[in-house]
Amino acid sequence: MFKLIETPHLPKSKVRHIIIGEKYRDLLENALTVHNFEPIWLKSNPHVDERLSGHADLSAAHIGKSIIISEYLKPCEQIRNLISIEYTPNPKQAIYPYDAGLNFCIIGDKLFFNPKTSNAAAVKSGCKHLIAVRQGYTKCSICVVDENSIITSDKHIAEKAGTIGMDALYLPDPFIKLDGFDHGFIGGASFKISESELAFTGTIEDTNIKNKIESFLSERCIKPIYLIDKPIFDIGSAIPLTEYIT
Repeated sequence: MFKLIETPHLPKSKVRHIIIGEKYRDLLENALTVHNFEPIWLKSNPHVDERLSGHADLSAAHIGKSIIISEYLKPCEQIRNLISIEYTPNPKQAIYPYDAGLNFCIIGDKLFFNPKTSNAAAVKSGCKHLIAVRQGYTKCSICVVDENSIITSDKHIAEKAGTIGMDALYLPDPFIKLDGFDHGFIGGASFKISESELAFTGTIEDTNIKNKIESFLSERCIKPIYLIDKPIFDIGSAIPLTEYIT
């Protein structure tokens, strides 16, 4: 048996259903099956840059008891059977900042968002702390570790997190791969798969960065899971949707 994850990005038990862009199916399906996940493969978004078309965080945002998804995904019965859906208009243009409307990040009672780019009005009332940042690709830039901890390569986000008492591991050197770009983002290459496990799309080749991440996670009793034997790469986040009932 499973239930809806109540707090976005923060499952309390082992994840069952998880939303991921279908563009990454060939790379990740076997690894997800090994961990007994049931992936929901999100159809590629024709309204954004083709290089980012498989990025779930440009097409969907879990906000608690419901999920917001772009209109191009209508109908979406596989998701509707699990959670209430709210639809939002497709991006008007396939470029930044028009593509970043759903790229905000809820962490417990905190909302990280860029007021100039995000369509976060619907979730502001449910968040105690509203943290305005400069990065429009906010969710992609934040690896959610727990309710009070994040990993990011965005200095401004790290500083803003610190002002409200959160712990932020700041990693300034780029190390995430993203085809067609110089580099990707840590939030787009990682996601929680249980309360005590954080999955990474691939391996971290830089020993110094890997040691910093693993030390930060160990201090919080969280185990890193490297899904495949390939350098870590940005998939535009994944959205854990349900978890097993314990």
